[in-house]
Amino acid sequence: MKKLLSLLIILVLASKTNAQLISWFTWENNPVTTAAAGANGLSVSSYATVGTGGKNGTKGLSPGAGSNDINLVLDGANFNVPALDIQLDFRREESQASFLNRGSYFNFGMSGGNLSVSFLLTSGTSYTTINSGNVYAIPDDHSFHSYHFRYDNNNGIAKIWVDNSLVYTYTATAGAPLYWTGAGNVTIGKDTDATGRNLAVFDNMILQVQANALLPLNLVSFAADIKNNIAQVRFTTNQEFSVVSYSIERSGNGINFQTVGNTPARGIYNSINRYEFADSSYSGGLVYYRIKMQNADGSFTYSPLASVNKPNNVNASISVYPNPATSYAVIKMNNAKAGQYRYTVSTLTGQVLMVTTVQLKEGNNLLNIDLSAISCKGMLTININDVQQNSGASFNIIKN
Repeated sequence: MKKLLSLLIILVLASKTNAQLISWFTWENNPVTTAAAGANGLSVSSYATVGTGGKNGTKGLSPGAGSNDINLVLDGANFNVPALDIQLDFRREESQASFLNRGSYFNFGMSGGNLSVSFLLTSGTSYTTINSGNVYAIPDDHSFHSYHFRYDNNNGIAKIWVDNSLVYTYTATAGAPLYWTGAGNVTIGKDTDATGRNLAVFDNMILQVQANALLPLNLVSFAADIKNNIAQVRFTTNQEFSVVSYSIERSGNGINFQTVGNTPARGIYNSINRYEFADSSYSGGLVYYRIKMQNADGSFTYSPLASVNKPNNVNASISVYPNPATSYAVIKMNNAKAGQYRYTVSTLTGQVLMVTTVQLKEGNNLLNIDLSAISCKGMLTININDVQQNSGASFNIIKN
């Protein structure tokens, strides 16, 4: 009942602080890979078991009979997060015991009877190694004590508490996330065998993403164009965390969309993820694309809009310059016939900034577009359409 109450408190606090639970273990029942909440373990030593003598008379995780390390393995994909919060109860029965280990990327535990932590932080395209050294002599009193590590990437501060007393603080650059590129799975109880004693040494382990550290997905770029008469959609992301999939959606009017493709998210937080989609069902004309970004909790967000327009009756001999542009842009066209043409200038989100209808002659035309009245800068889309035939072309330009 006490552990059930603790679980309810944890879940309530997590919901109020935006913390996201990864795994929570109480080890009251075998198998020890089963979490009380969150993700289960993948594997464990065949000797590891639920043992008596946990904190406050409950049960806990024991290495089992003999001198065998616990080695409870968790899926590393769940730990590709910018910030981490680890809480556990531990009883010292040896001088070497890793609480949580991810190879050279992360280790929180005891070495030579002393508490320490090491972790990597993103530094540009590389990383910086942080090593606390010995911060606390763990009592060899065969009693449970609470140990708590937290790294908050928002302020760049790492802290360690023992029995709720602060014993270590490290201040990095605010906004720097933990570095996990190429990291493998996570292990609880590496080098932990309790010197052959079959009794509980771990209890009440909570692994979660630090409160307020959930950074939104960063859509680095998103574009659509025509290649070999097929619409190509390309986008790049980073900071992928809790995103499970992307849906590519298409619309003829920029309002009503249909899904034309799906792709799973790669889920790599600390690097650029590149995606491409070929819409072979596109048959021409002006269409709009957007990306629906689906999160693990069922929520979703949409990208800005990108458009393509495969020329039909508009002659393919068409170009726009200069690009980048400052105060004007010129569309050079070789029209198949004279007629009315409408051009629009819009942002990538679909906000129309300018609409103008002009009369153009058959043959070569130079159409000057005045950009001086447009205050926004960055990527803009220019669409030009034959009003009578509803066909045209689309260009992306950069306005300085």
